[in-house]
Amino acid sequence: MENAVGAAVVLVLCAVLSLTSFIPPDWQRWVHILTIAALVFALLDALVLIPRRYRYYRYTLTSSCIVVEQGHWWKRRQVYPLSRILYCETRQGPILSWFNLFTVRAATIVDSRSIGPLSKAEADRFEKHIREYAE
Repeated sequence: MENAVGAAVVLVLCAVLSLTSFIPPDWQRWVHILTIAALVFALLDALVLIPRRYRYYRYTLTSSCIVVEQGHWWKRRQVYPLSRILYCETRQGPILSWFNLFTVRAATIVDSRSIGPLSKAEADRFEKHIREYAE
């Protein structure tokens, strides 16, 4: 949804530019090319890139750490020990609230990591597990 909103903003900007009179007529062609490129990229992103990104993204909450794995060709695995986590917060922006989803952010001294979008029950379980470990 965030990418769709960004693509919509670019398309509206291109439409405004193509309808205004201060753009020279020979530049109109480039505005149309930019509009088509934005549409193609938005479709590519929605149909190919986003599903691939989520297909190769996993997180595991163990008794002592959070393990985040991502990537298909270039794999990356990050381990965050629960003993090093300083705080944990649950966020919900306007787009996530529309779908009743949440993002949980856990932070250490060096790094912070967002995990989500998660359902309300999963976000609560995640936050509760980190809180119980801290006690």
